[in-house]
Amino acid sequence: MSPVCLIPARGGSKGLSGKNLRTVGGVSLVGRAVLSARDFARLADLRDLPIVVDTDSEAIAEEARRWGAQVPFLRPPELASDSTPTADSSLAALDRLAAGGTDVADVILLQPTSPLREGADVLACWREYDRVRCPSVVSLAGTEHPPDLALTRMPSGAVTWSGGGEPARRRQDSADAYWPSGAVYVISLELLRRERKFIMPEVTRGVILPRERSVDVDSAEDLAEAEARLEARSARPFSLGSRAVGAGHPCFVIAEAGVNHNGDVELAHRLVDVAADSGADAVKFQTFEPERLVSPLARKAEYQVVNTGSSESQLEMLRRLVLPREALAPLAAHAAERGLLFLSTPFDESSADALDDLGMCAFKVPSGEVTNHPLVAHVAAKGKPVLMSTGMATLGEVAEAVQVVREHGDPPLALFHCITSYPAAAADCNLRAIGSMRAAFGVPVGWSDHTEGIQVSLAAVAAGASLLEKHFTLDRRLPGPDHLASLEPGELTALVKAVREIESALGDGVKRPAAAELANVFAARRSLHAARPLPAGHVLQAADLVALRPGTGLPPAIRDRLVGRTLKAAVGRGEMFAERHLD
Repeated sequence: MSPVCLIPARGGSKGLSGKNLRTVGGVSLVGRAVLSARDFARLADLRDLPIVVDTDSEAIAEEARRWGAQVPFLRPPELASDSTPTADSSLAALDRLAAGGTDVADVILLQPTSPLREGADVLACWREYDRVRCPSVVSLAGTEHPPDLALTRMPSGAVTWSGGGEPARRRQDSADAYWPSGAVYVISLELLRRERKFIMPEVTRGVILPRERSVDVDSAEDLAEAEARLEARSARPFSLGSRAVGAGHPCFVIAEAGVNHNGDVELAHRLVDVAADSGADAVKFQTFEPERLVSPLARKAEYQVVNTGSSESQLEMLRRLVLPREALAPLAAHAAERGLLFLSTPFDESSADALDDLGMCAFKVPSGEVTNHPLVAHVAAKGKPVLMSTGMATLGEVAEAVQVVREHGDPPLALFHCITSYPAAAADCNLRAIGSMRAAFGVPVGWSDHTEGIQVSLAAVAAGASLLEKHFTLDRRLPGPDHLASLEPGELTALVKAVREIESALGDGVKRPAAAELANVFAARRSLHAARPLPAGHVLQAADLVALRPGTGLPPAIRDRLVGRTLKAAVGRGEMFAERHLD
C-alpha cells in the first residue's frame, strides 16, 4: 500500500475557458502541478510516487504526459461536469487505479489551479499527515474577508467552520479565518471513502501556506495575479568564484574558446589572454575523450561539413581538436593569473573527474548532454554549481534534467537558453524563453549565443539573462568547425563593453528623475504667466493664465486653484505669477 498523487484537471471550466492548459510563466497549470508533485516526491524521498492526472481531455492528458505524469485513462463524461464533487471523481479514478493493480492507502490531491505551490508546500502538508492520528490535512491561506465557509484553525492545527457558517462582520474579527487554498489535500483513502469529502471539521488539520504562493486561479484576473507574483520572485543567486550570479548582479560573461585552439596548446593560451583583455569574467574550453564521445561511424553535423569538409568522420575531426590532459592545469593557472575564472565543459565522466581534480569551481553541461542523465547526475553529485545549456530541448526535457540535478545533491544551478545551430538565425532565438525558464525553475537563466555579431547577445542581456556565453577566436579564417560563428578579439571586447553599458542603462526600475535631468527642469518645464496686463483687485479667470517656460514659478498643474483668486498687485503681460501677487 502506497501513496498516490492525484491531479484532477477537467477540460471544461465555468470560470476560465481552457483553464488547466493556460500558462503561468510559460508553463501550463497542469504542467506546474506535475512539477510540484515531482519536486515533492524528491524532497520526501518517494521516488516511486505515482503522479496521476485525472482528466476527461485528451489535450490535457497529452500535456500531463509531457511533464512526466501518468494518464492511464480518461475520466468518463458523467464525472466531468461542473457539478461533480471532486471527492466523487477522485474516488472513481482511485477505483480504476486499484483495478489496474495500484494499491493506494494515502491520497495526495493537488489542484492545478494553484500554480505557485511548491514541492516544499506539499511536503509541509505530508509531514502533518498520519493515517491514524491525523488522516486529513488541507492547505490553508489567510483571508481578511472570509467567505461564508471560512475555516478557523485551532491551536491543535485542526480546523472548524468560522462562526458556524456566519461571515465575520469586521476585519479584525476575522484575523484567524482561512480558506482552503486548493493547493494540497492529503487524506487516507479509507476516510475519503467513508466521508466522501476532503475536509471534516475538527478532524482535518490545516497547514498555512505563504500568502504569496496561495493564488487560486478561477479567472483571467487570478491568472494575471499569479503571473505577476511569479515574475516578482527572484531566482536565488549563487557564487561562481568571487562573483555572484543571478538577479541583482551583473551579467556573468563567459568567453567560450571551445575548440577554437585547434588542438594547439599555445593557441589556447593566446585565447586566455584575449578573453582577459576583453573584460570577460571567465574563459571556457571543452574537455573530452573523442572515443567516449562519438562512434567511428558518426557523421559530422551539417555546419561542421560546411566549415571543415566531408573527407573525415566526426571522430577524426575531434581527435584533431582535443587538448591533452596535461595542458589543463597550466591553462587554469594562466586564467587565474589574468583574473579569469577557468571553466571547461566535460563531455564524459572521466573528463569531469579530471576537471574536478583541477579544482574547477563549476561544471558546464552542454546542450547535447541534457538528456544524458547519467552524465548530468555524475556532474551534479560533485556538489559544485552546474551551468546547463538547453539547446534542442523541450521545456519538459529541461525539467527532467533539472530533476536529475536536484536528486543528486541539488547543487546551485543555472540554465542557458540556446539555439544549437551554427550560426543561429535571430528569428529562431525566442529570447522570451529566458524568462519562461526562470519562472518555471526558479534559477538564474543565461543565453548561450550562436548567432553572428553581438546584437542578439545584447538583446538577451536586456531581456534579463544573468549569464552570457559567446564563442570567440583569434581569426575567423582559421580552419575548424566553430571559427566562422565566433567573435574576433575586437568584437569580444566590444561585446563586453556593450553588456556593461546595457546593464547601466537598465537601472533599478524605480521611476524618478535622473540626476542629469535636474539641471534641465527649469528650462524645459513651464510656469503660469499673465496672458495680458492685469490690474490689482482683478479676479483671475482661466483666460488670464498662460503656461510658458521657464518652470521656476507656479506650475500649470495648479492653474484651476488660481482661478477665482484676487490679485493684490498689478501684473504685466507675460509676467510670471508668484504667491506674493495673490491674496
